[in-house]
Amino acid sequence: MTDVERRLLRILTATSEQLVAIDRVLDGRAVPETPAPAAPKGPALMMIKDAAAFLGVHRATIWRLMKAGRLGAVELLGAVRVRRADVEAIVAGRSPSKE
Repeated sequence: MTDVERRLLRILTATSEQLVAIDRVLDGRAVPETPAPAAPKGPALMMIKDAAAFLGVHRATIWRLMKAGRLGAVELLGAVRVRRADVEAIVAGRSPSKE
């Protein structure tokens, strides 16, 4: 069976929803699917050592980034944490949020 024959067979056995989608594509009105936002991978707050490992820098660099205002510190029961979103923003080349 050739590739064209396989495609025709798939079209002939398509469900009504699939046929509607095929018609939209053939008419040039197909709407591209927007990917769902990726779920966060890990806790919302990171320990200093974990943020340093994530960025591939020394812990002192994280403290310097906090002192310079590039990373916000969150005090949690006497321990200092940084927001994962802020660390990921640095990796992506964006400015961390000022919330």
